[in-house]
Amino acid sequence: MAMSARSSLAGFVRRLPFGIGTVTMLLIAAMVATVGVVLAIGSPTDSAPEYTDGRLRGYVHEPEVAWSQSSDTLPGYGEAGGIEIADTWRDRWLLSYPSGLGRAYLLVAESSGKPLWDKPVVAGLGGCAINDTGQVGCAVKLGGAPDGFYLVDADGVTASRTDLDDTKQVVGVGSDYLRIDQAGYRVTLRTPTGVELWSRTFATAAQARIRNNGILTVSTADGTRFVLDPETGKDRLSCTQCTITAFDSGITVQYDEFEAERVVSYAVDDGALRTPPVTVSAGLRVLAGPAVLPVLTGTGDSQVQVTQGRYEIRDPARAEALWQITDPELSKANTRPCGTQVAFALKDRSRLFYDLADGTRVGRMEPPAYDDPGSNIDQLSCVGSSGTTLVFADANQVTAVDAVRGDVAWTRQIIGNASALDGYIILREGASITVLRPN
Repeated sequence: MAMSARSSLAGFVRRLPFGIGTVTMLLIAAMVATVGVVLAIGSPTDSAPEYTDGRLRGYVHEPEVAWSQSSDTLPGYGEAGGIEIADTWRDRWLLSYPSGLGRAYLLVAESSGKPLWDKPVVAGLGGCAINDTGQVGCAVKLGGAPDGFYLVDADGVTASRTDLDDTKQVVGVGSDYLRIDQAGYRVTLRTPTGVELWSRTFATAAQARIRNNGILTVSTADGTRFVLDPETGKDRLSCTQCTITAFDSGITVQYDEFEAERVVSYAVDDGALRTPPVTVSAGLRVLAGPAVLPVLTGTGDSQVQVTQGRYEIRDPARAEALWQITDPELSKANTRPCGTQVAFALKDRSRLFYDLADGTRVGRMEPPAYDDPGSNIDQLSCVGSSGTTLVFADANQVTAVDAVRGDVAWTRQIIGNASALDGYIILREGASITVLRPN
């Protein structure tokens, strides 16, 4: 006897794979016709920063070039390495490129790429960063000025020299600067005038960064990850065999230990990590890709016998899942979180697009042609989303997909890679960097 829709749904609720909290509303979302079950349990917490986590500006139509910088336009460009965006502050971007024995730094306008300094700061084996007040600080070693740590004025002139302390990497932390020495072991927080606030030594070489939600993380060469208290330098969290991913309201920590795979979520408030963790989700992993919310799915040996995809969308600051989806036609592979959207793969190679925040179905895309790899999302990485336009890329092409219509909105040929920063699409091709103009 055929099972009724009501009894089938009740059976599904009893078999929920992720152990979520009380279900307040059930949404049966169409998958091809009426396939797929979505469970909605609320909405994300606070409103998010505008252009982080894969949120793009207007790229609904094929964009033109806003500006480019290259080895032909940047003064003193060397031979080894490419152009990087070392740091940003409001509408200013700090470019880094090879010059002399190391790298040079040049502040440019975000909208035009026009240099804001008369000449670059050649840091040599050191580095530069911008603190939260917009002040550029540079560690110069064997560069364009005597070794030392400098503050850079509005014209790009180095001044207020203090002791170098053998600094190589610089990260702006609040109004101060985190400085890592040439060996990578010693990490020190100093004021702009060089006063030491705290210092600690790691067992292996360290790299530091400030995430979009304000937390300070350190990664070491032995694979250990840390979240530090910027006031004291002490650990707020440390882990090995793990990946830390930041979102507006918190972080996820994915542990990849054999037979102990899990995702632990923490809330972040004003750049401070809150403990204890909000949730611990055993047997799950976080899908890669820039997105406003984490998309979790199963991992480990338990997934070998699973015949269909199951996905859970969470807010790291909430104990309950926002929504989850599973269906016999849903693939276990190739789902792509992308900005404010998620592109689910079906077993027939077609795609379904959903809004991450509330589980609303946006549209469907037919399977890609075998002779058109540039439109095959399985083979592409997410750059970000602009409304319901999702932008993907590989080393040869940028491909924008209209999720509502379910077709390719525009493409652009490249030889390099595409990424997003502050909502802009950025192309790195050889010794050049190009910013595409939003429309």
